[in-house]
This record gives sequence, structure tokens and C-alpha cells, in this order.
Amino acid sequence: FITDLLFGSTRLRFSEAQKKAVLSWAREMGAQNVPTLYALRKAQDHVRSCVGNPTCKVTASSGNIFYINAIGSAIAKDYSNPLTRFSMHDYPEDGRGNMSQVHHGSKMLHELPEELLVPSVRINNNIYFRNELLQSTTGFFIPTRFFQ
Repeated sequence: FITDLLFGSTRLRFSEAQKKAVLSWAREMGAQNVPTLYALRKAQDHVRSCVGNPTCKVTASSGNIFYINAIGSAIAKDYSNPLTRFSMHDYPEDGRGNMSQVHHGSKMLHELPEELLVPSVRINNNIYFRNELLQSTTGFFIPTRFFQ
């Protein structure tokens, strides 16, 4: 699993020679259960046949070939993965003038179109929706957006 994760990373591209070198190095270091490159390819093909390949080949009218991924399915897979889900940010943050991430920006906080806003928030196992009347200890209000 870890080997496939390393070699399948979109940010790290390994050539075949580099993959062979890494696997050989792991075996020389005494690592247990190091797969062969053939076994790794077979496992990747099996996973692709079960899950599908998100990459689509596109040929431009100029003849250039490029590949695109379906962003919706990639995001859905990230949300369904327990390793990546908890590091994702659903709500913009009020950075109080400071911005180090895209979800800290004032545009995300105040100018995001309504159709892109998160429709609800869960607080202490209660779900609250945007544009619905809520009661607080100080009175009634209608939230138009949620942020952290």
C-alpha cells in the first residue's frame, strides 16, 4: 500500500528505473514484503479495474494530446478517504486580516456565491441550515453563511 501510494503520487513522478532502484534499495536495507515492480503493476491494474481510471485522454484540434481528471470525482474520493478527509476545510475562516490559506480570504468569507456555500453545519450533533430561522439565548436570527 505504501509503495503504491509513493509511486502513484501526482506530485512525485518516478521513472521505471527510479522505481526499480527504490525497490532494490528497500530489499537491500532488509525491508520485509517488498513487492516486485511486476507485482506492483498487477495490483495497480486490479485497483484501476475496480475503481476506474479518473484520467481522460483529450486531443486538441491542434493535435496536442493532454490528460485531464474529473475534479468532482477526485474531491469525492478525498472526502471518502479517512486519511485526507479530516485535513480538508469546508468553511472559510475569519483570519482577522491575516491570510495564509485560501480559506482565510475575505472573498471566501464574504463574497462567495450562495450556490457554492456550505448548506449546513453540525454543532454538538445538531444540524443547522443556512437561511432558516434559529433561536439563540439572545433572540432569533437567520444565518446566511457559516465560517470557522
